[in-house]
Amino acid sequence: MMRHERRTALRLLLVLTLLAASASCLGGSFDRRVLTILTPWTGDVEKDSFQAVLTAFEAKTGITINASPTRALDQVLRTDVQKGEAPDLSVMANPGTLRSYAQQGDLVPLDRFQDKTLGRRLVDQLKSDYGPQWYRLGEAGTSDPYAVVVKASVKSLIWYGPQRLGTQPPDSWAGLVGASQSIVKRGETPWCLAVADPPNSGWPGTDWIEDILLHQSGPDAYTSWVDGKLNWSSPQVSSAWETWGQTVTAPGAVHGDRLTALLTNYGEGAHPLFTALPGCYLEHGALVTADAAAPSKPVPGKDYDFAPFPDLQPMRTPACEVSGDLVSMFRDSPEAEQFMAFPASPQAQQIWPARQLESAFSANRTVTTQMASSYATDSVARRIDELLTSPATLCFDASDSMPSTMAAAFNHAVLDYLNDPTQLPAILTGLDKVQADAYPQPTQSSVCASGSPGQEAQ
Repeated sequence: MMRHERRTALRLLLVLTLLAASASCLGGSFDRRVLTILTPWTGDVEKDSFQAVLTAFEAKTGITINASPTRALDQVLRTDVQKGEAPDLSVMANPGTLRSYAQQGDLVPLDRFQDKTLGRRLVDQLKSDYGPQWYRLGEAGTSDPYAVVVKASVKSLIWYGPQRLGTQPPDSWAGLVGASQSIVKRGETPWCLAVADPPNSGWPGTDWIEDILLHQSGPDAYTSWVDGKLNWSSPQVSSAWETWGQTVTAPGAVHGDRLTALLTNYGEGAHPLFTALPGCYLEHGALVTADAAAPSKPVPGKDYDFAPFPDLQPMRTPACEVSGDLVSMFRDSPEAEQFMAFPASPQAQQIWPARQLESAFSANRTVTTQMASSYATDSVARRIDELLTSPATLCFDASDSMPSTMAAAFNHAVLDYLNDPTQLPAILTGLDKVQADAYPQPTQSSVCASGSPGQEAQ
């Protein structure tokens, strides 16, 4: 019996030795061939699009990526990092969060990685293929790159139904306001508006205010505001709030009313554009949601189209608000380094835009140019692509670039304002107080830059 037990033990030891040798041949332990990534995409469309990127990486490398989607990404990530259980990789909730983790030393800089497929450093690829705005975004206010832009969006857009509106929205702010008032006078509703999106409700309203400030006071004021150098109670910022209020809080201005907008989920906000009898005619934002309940599948260019957000004051250079999703590395490993090179590659950058033509775009200039040539001349996607590659000054989403406490207060302030617009002075004073605590040291965000290589914002 003892001899049998010794033989069993020897067999077990031999099996373990062989397993260890196999793991060594693979370059490490088995679990390093599996990476974890935290993502914010819980909806089927975006989650499936990102999974297509991950699947392409897995097929190319044999490395498995386990994605964990959560709407509370910032909160979950912060808790995991504090417990010492950070994922290998994470999509950043916003550039402000990216900057915070970079300053704390939690992220792995990308400046020494090689893209073995292209035979050059990853940082060289990013500088070559991406505009200065997108590269700086990944630097998080430091001198080192920490992130890759997975996909890009344009926010300075006014969506409308060409057949229902009967014309393109006016290209001036005064004309747009006049058109809205005319719609109200004939007993209909000009604007769709929905700001509910837990746990970040309010952000669709912040996009509005940011766009107005950018096109009313210019990129310099916009950047100073993002960096905490321009107070919320300043004439520039308070004017942006007041202008938005005049647009969406007037009687009959928004579908339902402003209180309905507080309770309506953002993903459903554009649905009234597509109902048999239009519930509204205009929507502001990064994308229009094609409602599955529409009489037929909406056709871009026919059933919905966009016009660029109009300037409120003459600008030396056109300006456009953009946003992007960033992926960074918390745990260094050869597998994680391989992944960081992949989403920056032309192969990966074409996957998401090909699946969501009007709502997801690449910040990679090479890919944008290649895809633009495949679009129809007047297509919605092509014209948005042209905004991303034009000489216009691109300014990254302001609230996404602010410290997380400031961004959260901004979101909440939108809800308070829609609930009671008369409280604006008190709301702005409260935001000034948050700003004083949220910026303990000067910030240099470089949030605005020209879309053309080698040029600065004007």
